[in-house]
Amino acid sequence: MIKKEIKDFSDIFNKIKDGCPILVCGNKDDYNAMMINWGGFGYLWDKNVAFIFVRKDRYSYNFSEKYDNFTLSFLENQSPHIKEIFGLKSGKDIDKFKASNLHPCLDIDNNMISVSEAKMVLKLKKLVSIDLEKSNYSSLIIKEFYNDKPYHMLYICEIKQFLVGE
Repeated sequence: MIKKEIKDFSDIFNKIKDGCPILVCGNKDDYNAMMINWGGFGYLWDKNVAFIFVRKDRYSYNFSEKYDNFTLSFLENQSPHIKEIFGLKSGKDIDKFKASNLHPCLDIDNNMISVSEAKMVLKLKKLVSIDLEKSNYSSLIIKEFYNDKPYHMLYICEIKQFLVGE
């Protein structure tokens, strides 16, 4: 067997780490979008799943708690401007779609919103929410990533549909 780098396993890791995956929680009348940089994919409970992490101080947290259906939209050529808007700005202060010149796309059948300009979209159904409490973290992780910052909620979501742009 030949040893390979984990990064060679799949391009999907780079799409999360270096890309601009935009999580949209809610429905056509009440939704919010945010960029995520932590997450993963796997197989659990006989389902293809996505692992989504949302900090409890993010405006999107309220939407991820309130709604069970999410979308994860992957943009191909994202600008730093888009990353700044969806990663640093709050949806309670601005309309992120309008500010970024991106467009919400309504899935009428499922009452879900994704990003029209995305090259890949995952439609997700929340299966479980796990509160990642401080007592469950190693001190190294707390020191490097949290200190006084709020901890994350983990959502394990079934991947219900996978769409690729033309």
